[in-house]
Amino acid sequence: MTRPARRATRLAAPLLVAGSLLLAACGDEPEPPPESTTQEGQVPTETSPEVLDKPEQQELDATTAQEALPTLDDMPDDGWAIDSSTFSDAPISYEPAECADVEFDSQAANAFTDEHRVVREQARFSKYIGDGNLITATYIESHDEPYPTSLLDAAGQHVTDCGTYTHTQNDYTTTRHVEAISVPPLGDRSFGLRLTSDRSGSYTDRLYVRSGHNLIIVMVLSHEETYDGELMTSYAEDILEELKTS
Repeated sequence: MTRPARRATRLAAPLLVAGSLLLAACGDEPEPPPESTTQEGQVPTETSPEVLDKPEQQELDATTAQEALPTLDDMPDDGWAIDSSTFSDAPISYEPAECADVEFDSQAANAFTDEHRVVREQARFSKYIGDGNLITATYIESHDEPYPTSLLDAAGQHVTDCGTYTHTQNDYTTTRHVEAISVPPLGDRSFGLRLTSDRSGSYTDRLYVRSGHNLIIVMVLSHEETYDGELMTSYAEDILEELKTS
């Protein structure tokens, strides 16, 4: 694939946090998106089947997905490096159980992923700032069937009900708080989410973009109380543009 030049303007770096890799872990294993702030494209109905004829909506191979992800040159300023953090893949339980939908970790989401995901490529970068690392992570997941819009609906349905819930992994329980964040229309549908934890003073912002067979996830950690989605939106837009010309 001939890689077009990425946007030349580098955005100001967000105040991303690192001390809280507990939330980063949750962002590292992203699964599907929601509604209230979800932007919808054409949704299939009984009389109007979904048309997926754009390049960025097709099933991808690993090379195409990897080439569409940002590189170190796309980071907002100097000092970034490839992030090599590792995270547990132990099962997670949620209380209430339906709050798994918000983190795209429901049985339905996991079953679809296990059966249909064929590619998962990532680009994770971190920057040491004295009291921790800043982290910016992007992922592309491609499937042999269109990504279910029902999973986005489920997440959106519960984002309000699950304002507060518990997350338990490896016998370690945290209380989490979630709220939808405003995002622009991207791909077929897009959804923004902010997670906080009682054990951390940081914020985990996630942007999910569904494009046919593909799910694009952008995640940052931040100390900013006011959400600014410009950086996440920029990465998602650039990935979609790369896939359009692949």
